[in-house]
Amino acid sequence: MADEARLVSNDDSTTNIEPIGLQRLNQLLAALQTAQCKSDEDDAWTALQNGDVMATLVDAWRRSPDRASALLAVVESLPRQSRRSRSLRSTLKRAAIDAGRAATERAIDELEDNLGGPISLAVSLGPDAPPPRMVPADVLASLTTPRGYAVEPGGVFKLRAGPDGDLIRTQVCAAPIFICGRAFDVVTYEAKRQVIWKGNGGWHSRTVSRRTIMDNGRIVALSDFEAPVSSAVSTMVIAYLTDFEATNGHRIPAIQTSSSMGWQPDGGFLLPDVYYMVESRGDYRLVPPTGLEAVAGGWSMHGEEDKWFELVEALREFPIAMLAIYASLAAPLVGYLDIPGFIVDISGETSGGKTTVLRLAASVWGRPSDAYPSAMYSWDSTQVWIERTAGFLHSLPLILDETKRARHPRVVRDIIYTFCHGQGRGRGSLDGTRHTPSWQSVLISSGEGMATSFSEDAGTRARVVSLTGKPLGADAAVGAPLADLIRGTVTESYGHFGRKFVHYLVANRNRREDILSAFNTLKERYSSAAFTAVGRRHASHLAAMSVAALIAEQIGLPKPKCDPFSFLLESQAKASADADRPLAALQDVIGWCAAHQSRFYGRHDHNSAGNVNVPSRGWAGAWSEKGNWEVISILSTELRSLLQSWQHDPDEVVSRWLDRGWLERGNGRNRTHPTRIGEATARCYRIRREAVDLIMLG
Repeated sequence: MADEARLVSNDDSTTNIEPIGLQRLNQLLAALQTAQCKSDEDDAWTALQNGDVMATLVDAWRRSPDRASALLAVVESLPRQSRRSRSLRSTLKRAAIDAGRAATERAIDELEDNLGGPISLAVSLGPDAPPPRMVPADVLASLTTPRGYAVEPGGVFKLRAGPDGDLIRTQVCAAPIFICGRAFDVVTYEAKRQVIWKGNGGWHSRTVSRRTIMDNGRIVALSDFEAPVSSAVSTMVIAYLTDFEATNGHRIPAIQTSSSMGWQPDGGFLLPDVYYMVESRGDYRLVPPTGLEAVAGGWSMHGEEDKWFELVEALREFPIAMLAIYASLAAPLVGYLDIPGFIVDISGETSGGKTTVLRLAASVWGRPSDAYPSAMYSWDSTQVWIERTAGFLHSLPLILDETKRARHPRVVRDIIYTFCHGQGRGRGSLDGTRHTPSWQSVLISSGEGMATSFSEDAGTRARVVSLTGKPLGADAAVGAPLADLIRGTVTESYGHFGRKFVHYLVANRNRREDILSAFNTLKERYSSAAFTAVGRRHASHLAAMSVAALIAEQIGLPKPKCDPFSFLLESQAKASADADRPLAALQDVIGWCAAHQSRFYGRHDHNSAGNVNVPSRGWAGAWSEKGNWEVISILSTELRSLLQSWQHDPDEVVSRWLDRGWLERGNGRNRTHPTRIGEATARCYRIRREAVDLIMLG
């Protein structure tokens, strides 16, 4: 380059090399500043229109873009020179970029020629490569570094040629990161990528939606998992991963994934550790939705199957315990038989063994623990989380302990309806409509009070199979040791029988019609034995549990010594007494009114002077003492307070009473009436005489 630069020496120890192109620009500036006419200006610009001169200007721009730009800015400030100066600036910038790109291509070609071709990640990472359990050796050997990059143990670098032809390395990120797998979600239809990187704790891998690695805002979220990404380098990392995918698209292994467990579109059944399939369909893996990774860990297998069978042998005389197992096994049958989901609710006194039996039901499929990972959860969860978890489990039982821990009674009611509907609520996101989870399964619940008591609507009774009583018997001397045995056994041995059950269903898909026929026969039998519409609605639920019991016994589950389903029918008959919650609420209110008549204006007491005696606790409403009275008017605040104290939902009770005509409707949308009570007027609910007569005659 000696012929393209001059030496400027300030002293013997300092030597600077100034590109000839900068001299040309200085000459242009000087010529324009001294020009006497337009012809002189044209001559100064014409002097640049030479191939060799333009080459020196491009070289100057590549070597010293700031100085070249500053000189052109001065030229642009001169009179009549702005258009030509801006045009020259644009030309030099484009030419410098093209020249730099060409130089980079030549340098990279030379580098690859010296190394014998594109560099594989196995070679570039060497002994620091991820272990074969994370990336198979043959896959790592086939993946190559995208052109223009270097992937090394010390990070990812962007390569470009300097003005002198040497390679300049610009760090993209401080640790190696690349794509090692691509996937298609058969549930959400999303394209996904398996990304692997090296963090402080070693190599990490995560399967994410493809958009995550294509979006500046989303890719930064991987920094939570020690990915070498930050907002400062996210754009460069995305550009690198885009080039990596384009270079290795045909080499990156492709798999099918699912964001939910249970039955899959091809007829197979997916669990975190195994996929039961009718025929081989290639690689198929579970990728939990974001935030539910810990949930997947609870559905695993551990210990000895024989130990668990010995436990069931000890429980053959306890119908609720056996029914809990059948309910757990019935979950995959809901989708297999294509019937609506349902709830099995175990209720009774505290310390009666309800939670222990729930652990037994959970142990059919996974780890029954109070802490994650676990296959059983608490009602103390948000409705959104319960819906998302139900969608992820899909064909596996959703097991929720202790209804009294629900954040609000309405949560229990709403979950009952939502779960049996089989689909969560549609919810939006910043990107549009979010994928709505769906499922076909059984919810197994426990609580001191029946789950149906959280709703005044009889519709919930048709969806809930209620089991009341002490699951391990009334004799504490027998029940306590059994509870300890269950807890001890399921802590060490779990998850075996559910897999055995599913394997039977998948292996016998050709016998589905026989299983469906048995189900229909049992359903008809239970329906014929029912005396109410609710009982007939339960027929399919009981039939599904009965089919689960028959299959379970075929594959080795000990047969009970009692008749669990006779107990279940008796329990349902008892539960039907609670079927009409609005009627029970009316009975409670009328009984209270009769016991506190003196608090109603019209039936009030009088003092010795014959004046009205105002009750110490205030008026409750108005109620005529005449024999032909038509309504009982009760203050809205008093009625709502009473209903809440009896664990009724005031809004729901009032709605049901209005629907049945037990209350007089107010004007417009009002439910209350302005009513005269002594010297004041207050809004009251008016209970009709016909409703009171219904209670008295009933």
